[in-house]
Order: sequence, then C-alpha cells, then structure tokens
Amino acid sequence: MNISTSFDDTTAYTNTDQHFVFSDQEKDFALKAKQEYEKGMYESCLKTLNKLLESCPDDPKVLFNIALTEYSLSGFQKTDQFRSSLQKIADKLRCNLDVVETLEDTDHCAIFYSTAVILYHMKQYKEALTITEKLFRFMEPTEESLSWKICMLLIELDLCTFQPENALAVLMHAEKNLNYRLNPPTLENSSAETNSQQDPVVQPQQINLNFREEKFEHIKMKISLYKIRCFLMLKSLRVCRKELKQLSTLNMSSPILSYLRANFEYLKENYQRSLKIITTQINHNEKTLLEIGVSLQTVFYNNLGCIHYYMRKYCFGAFYFRKALTENNRVLMELNKVQSNGISGKPLIALSSNRKYDILYNLGVQLLFEREPYAAFECLIEVVRLYHTNIRLWLRLAECCIQAYKSSNDDIFKLEEKLKCVSKTIGTGPYHKLVLGNCNKNSKQISQTTDTSTSSNSTTTNNNTSQSSSTPPPQQQQQSLPNNTVVSCSMEFAQLCLRNALALIPNITDTDLQKEEVKLYPSPPSNPIRATEMICLKCSILTASAYVSLCLNDYQSAYSYSSTLLKETRASAGHKYLARLYLAESLLVLNKIDQSLAQLDPELVKTDQDLSFKIPLTSSNIIDKEEKLESQESLPEAKVELFSWLPREARVGQAIFVNLFGKTQPAHSFQLKFYLDLLDGNRQRLQVLLKEHFGHMTTNKTFMVRTNQLNSSTPLSTQVQLSSSQAPMTSSSASILNKLLL
Repeated sequence: MNISTSFDDTTAYTNTDQHFVFSDQEKDFALKAKQEYEKGMYESCLKTLNKLLESCPDDPKVLFNIALTEYSLSGFQKTDQFRSSLQKIADKLRCNLDVVETLEDTDHCAIFYSTAVILYHMKQYKEALTITEKLFRFMEPTEESLSWKICMLLIELDLCTFQPENALAVLMHAEKNLNYRLNPPTLENSSAETNSQQDPVVQPQQINLNFREEKFEHIKMKISLYKIRCFLMLKSLRVCRKELKQLSTLNMSSPILSYLRANFEYLKENYQRSLKIITTQINHNEKTLLEIGVSLQTVFYNNLGCIHYYMRKYCFGAFYFRKALTENNRVLMELNKVQSNGISGKPLIALSSNRKYDILYNLGVQLLFEREPYAAFECLIEVVRLYHTNIRLWLRLAECCIQAYKSSNDDIFKLEEKLKCVSKTIGTGPYHKLVLGNCNKNSKQISQTTDTSTSSNSTTTNNNTSQSSSTPPPQQQQQSLPNNTVVSCSMEFAQLCLRNALALIPNITDTDLQKEEVKLYPSPPSNPIRATEMICLKCSILTASAYVSLCLNDYQSAYSYSSTLLKETRASAGHKYLARLYLAESLLVLNKIDQSLAQLDPELVKTDQDLSFKIPLTSSNIIDKEEKLESQESLPEAKVELFSWLPREARVGQAIFVNLFGKTQPAHSFQLKFYLDLLDGNRQRLQVLLKEHFGHMTTNKTFMVRTNQLNSSTPLSTQVQLSSSQAPMTSSSASILNKLLL
C-alpha cells in the first residue's frame, strides 16, 4: 500500500545574512523583507528587496532572494524561470548546479538545496539524493533553519529510494540535535565539559533566537512520522507499534498518520481493521492537491483496491483501481487546463501528482489474478515503458502471455477433447476402420517442426503460428510501443520478457542472505525486493523460461534453463520438482530417454515438503539425490540396460495411468493407452477401451486391429513424440498417432 506524503518546504527560505558590512538602513531592509516573506506578502517583499539591490548590486544572496520571491509570487509555477535564475546565480558564485563537486562553500547551500527540492518534485530522486548528501556535510556551519530542511529532505529521499537504514541513521542524528535544542545543557555542565571531548554530532552552532519552539515541536512530530515509515518499510512491526502509541497520546489527527496506522494493520494482515481506518477516520476532502501534492481521493481508491486484492476479492479490487484511475485523470485534466511550456505553468508541488503508472501496475496484477490476461497485458505493457528495470514487471508480462496461451489444464479433461482422440470412421462392415485424431491443439505444428530439425533455432521459427487457434481479436492482443514496434501477448514475447528479467537479476551471495533485513533492491513502482525474495524470483523466472521454451519447441533452451535451476542450491523443492519435469520432457524429445527417466524417479517426491516452494536460507546441505542424478548423467552408457523401455513392459505404463488418474483421465492419456495396448499386443483390451469410451463410432461386431503401420523393431523415440506441457504448474506428455487405422 503506497502512502504518498508531500514535502512541506518547497524551496529555501529567504536568507538575509551577508558577508559585507551593511548600514543600519540596509539591515532594516533585509529584516523587513524576511518578515514580509514569512507572512506571505510577496509583492511588498519584492519591492523591499529591489531597494536593497540598489545599494548592493550583483550580490548573489540578494539576487537569490529576489528570484525566490518572484517564484513564490507566481504560486511556484514558473519553475523553468526559477531554475535559470539559479544557474545565473551559480555562475556568479563560480559553481555548477549540474556538478555536485562544485559545492564547496556554505554560500552555495541555498541554491543547491532549491535545485534538490525541484528534482525531488520531478521524481528524479537519485540526482536529488546526490546533492542532498553533499549538503548534509555542511549542516554544522549552515544557518539552522536551512540545516533542518536539508535533514528532512535527505530522510525523504532515502525513503523514496528504499533506503530505510540510511534514513534511520539521519533520524538518529536529527533526534539527538533536537533533544539538545529542547533541553540545552546548563552553564555549569557546559563549563565542566569544555575540556572533555564531545560528540561532533551534538556540537551545535549558535542557537537562533528567532527560531521558535513551536517549530521544534513540529520537527519532532515529523521525525516520529518518518520513523514509522522506516519501520513499516523494514517490516519491524513491534517497534512501529510503540511509535504509533506515542503519537496517539498527542491526539494528533492527520491523513498521513491515519494512513500509517492503516498501513500497519495492512502489514499485520488485519485487512478489515485497515479498511475501517481508511473509510472512517480519514476525511478525503479535507485538503486540496495544492496543499499536500497528491489527490487524497486517488490514494483512497488505490488503497481500497490493494486491501480487497489481499482479501481475495479481485473484482472489487479491480473496481477500485479503475476508480483511482478515473480520479487521477480528473486531477490531471484540471492541472492541464493552463497552457504550459515544459514544467512551468503547474505548481511545483503538483508535478509529482500523477499516479497513473502506479495504479496501472496494481490493476494489471489484479487482472492477472482475476484470469484476464489480455486486459492485464494492456496495463502492464504501458508501465514497462517507464519502469523497464523492474524484474517483477517483466515476469508479470510473461505470466500474462503464458496464461493467455493456456490458462489451466481443465480443458484436457473435457468430453470435447476426449472425443477428438477418434476423429472419424472409414468404410462399413468388415472394412470398417477408425481414424485416430489428435486432442492436442498444437500437435500438428509440433510434429512439423520436430521433423525438420531438433535444434532450438529452427524449431522456434517454425512455431510462429502455433497459437492461432487460441488467439484473441487483434485489438485485444497487440500493443504498439513509442518506436512503432508492435508487441503481442504471445509466447514469443514471453520469452523476450523472461530474458530481460534474467539479465536484470543481481548476483546474490550468502552474505546478502545473512543481511536480509537490511538488503533491499528497489523495484518501483512495487515494493522493494529482499535477498531471499530475489532468489525466489530468479527461480520463478527460470521455471517459466523452461516452460515457455518447451511450448516453443526450443528443447535445448528448456534443457539449459532446467539444468541451471537444478544447480541452484538455494532453490525450493517445488521449483526443483518443476525443473525435473521440464528437464525430463526436453531430454525425452532430445532422444536421451535414460536421463529423462532418471529425472522422473518417484523416490525424489515422497512428502509434501518435496513440493514446497519455501526457499531454504542456507545452501550448506546438498541433497544426496541430486548428486545421484548428476552421477547418472555423467555415466549414461552404464545405465542404458536398466532404463530400456521395451514393448514387453508396456503394461507398466497402463498401471501408472490407472493409479494416477482413475476414472477421470486427460484426453491425451487415451492416445497413450492406445499405443501401449498396441505395443503389448492386447487387441481385446483395446477393443474394450474403444467400445467403452467411443462406442458411438464403433460397430457391434468384433474387429481386428491392424498394426501394419507400427514397426515394433523401430526405436521408441522415433515413433513417439512428446507434446509440450500445457500449463506452468504441470507437465503432461502424450504420444501422437495421427492416422492409425483400425
């Protein structure tokens, strides 16, 4: 649940300190200008500053104050003009705002701080963070009001870049200084400590008497709110509960605190409590967009969608996400009524008010779980243009393509699919024959590609039209990118998405796993990824890559992805189970039957723990069964006789099917039963099977089964073709007999 907050202080304050010696009249002008600026009397302040400029021409600080006042007078809308004024002032100070290394003096702090704030509102967080970190080094000699603003901005940027540990370190520094301001040491204590070495963090500059105590209380409240946000990002709920209790004693009511409480209950999975806080304790019409920088209505509907998503009410979640998009579009239309060039014409605080792509990401994931892959694909393909380094996003796009290709295995158990096993009859009487069909939609394309070549390159290009029977209308399937490239929700595009995701996966070491609580990988617009989550994400990408390669008849790539996943010692048992299935299927098509059977050893799956997707935290223990499999692959010649599957052992396959499926059997299992009975020479059992399940196409007379089209001396691998798995969670194999005459 994304909670957006606004940065109250948009620019640096009016600085009246000068290096030069001013007359009493000039000091009065400077003091008067500052008071008028703080009261919001910008026109009077500008006139006073112009009088001051006459006596101090080309003074950088006076010029900065004039530029800041003019910017405030425009409602903080003429951002381009203000930035150009800052650059001119920087030239006079012999520094460059684009090069942070030129920040070498306290006189540069005001213009660099204003630049960092503008970058923050433009969502250029990394650039703003680089400037603010350099400004943080000048906090001691800098004027106190500006130093507190630099500190608050640094905390906000650390949170925006998902670095809560760094934000907590800055908060400790700020809290220590704040306690010193609120409880200054007495003269006796200060004189007694003059000769002792003191912490440089506690060393303050001279206290500004004009800095009122109420501002310290306001800063204390903001520090508490920032600490809660850090603990929520770190998921340290116990410490977060204490901070929330401390704030509740102050009777403070604000939308930000209410959203933090709702977020706390949300992370505790108390969704009903979180929903109650959002709907009853927050007045979403209390503040406008120009006051806090974000539409509360947009945030409200987006958070409702997130809560209903985790409550598994996907239809309600999609409804609220669409309402959030509508509200966001309404806000943008109001802001776009004014003609603007560049970023000018809009208030600075409203530059980051667009939440379109964040909501589209949430809606896309919601629709994906709602089993609407094409609608989810349309949402996520727009998001990936902006967040192209998001690993999760590429995986979600691939999952949309996989779900569009085959949403589940329910179809293979339907009666319509079973009837496709026998396509038609030929002749009458003693010449009556049955033509076996093919229940696999893509078997024709698979057979064509595998006959021409077994290499990955040729088989991939020949399967471009394999999904033609299940594709939606063109307007639902194709999307155009800014470079006029048309993409479609297909398995070929899923393969590209998975390759991008694998290329973005960082290298996770065991040290990173031990520091899981502090190691976060930013993944905007979604939540940051922890180290163990990154390993699970990598395993999921490898699993999906192996499945997609099988569907595209790229068996060599499927073999490579599955082998890589099995070598990952930190992978879960469930991922390795799927990897063995996909590896066995690719090995079988590559005519390595002995190695394929080794991967299908029933001893590898005994309990539910062998199918668990829980990631082990350590990689010290290596399963002995995996070592056995590697030894079998290293010496395949010595195991050939043990794994030879001859026609005389075909009844073993029949027993497997009866025990596995019982009465409810997938459609392609009948095809394999036909083949096993023919290999076993049991024509009577084949006749009974046909009459029991396909009696409407058989005669009452007994008939003989012609097996002249099957050569028992031919190797099995040249007669049987294994179809690719039809869903990412199962791997099903069927022998294809296109035109077997009975």
